[in-house]
Amino acid sequence: MAQALCDGCGLPASPEHIALRIRRIELATRFRPIHINALFLAEAPPERLEDYFYYPARNRAERGRLSRALFSELMTGLQIAAAEVEGDEPFLAEFQRRGFFLSDCLECPVADIVPGLREGAAKANSHELAHRYGAIILKRIELSYKPKHIVLLSTRTRHLIPLLQRAGWGGRLLLYHGLPLHFPHPDNPGAQAQFRAGLSEIVTRAAWPTRTT
Repeated sequence: MAQALCDGCGLPASPEHIALRIRRIELATRFRPIHINALFLAEAPPERLEDYFYYPARNRAERGRLSRALFSELMTGLQIAAAEVEGDEPFLAEFQRRGFFLSDCLECPVADIVPGLREGAAKANSHELAHRYGAIILKRIELSYKPKHIVLLSTRTRHLIPLLQRAGWGGRLLLYHGLPLHFPHPDNPGAQAQFRAGLSEIVTRAAWPTRTT
């Protein structure tokens, strides 16, 4: 029997693939602000649900190292603290209250879209993926998100820059030295430092509030 097509990537997918996509949508919707001040765009969701940004982990150790690094560095860089309640949910709630929303350009893991390519692979053809899914990304931004600002996370999203500029979003695109923020890889102190510096510069330029709970 033929597999059903996934509404996210448009490819034949297993019931597990479709169920995980729906679960990610449910989690993100729970923490989506009514009006988006800043849309943080990453490349694609991780393969494990526990590594998804909006997964409300009770203990951050549940997250893998890449997920934990991005979550911690982003919350710290945005000066988001939370009441002394166990888990990541209070941080996500404050992220939402400030009008921040994180989404992925692709709605499904890269490894599911390009067989044999794992998340974080150095030779990921992000240019090809931007070309294939660019129109869908723009449609979501224009019709659904409608953000005041857009921040690209990881240099692998750099191919979206001309796409966004041609579509008239260049004035809302917050870049660091003309490029997306470096992903704060836990094994790369240099990338972590660049991420912090870039995010700090963007926060200052955008004059976002730094209210904490």
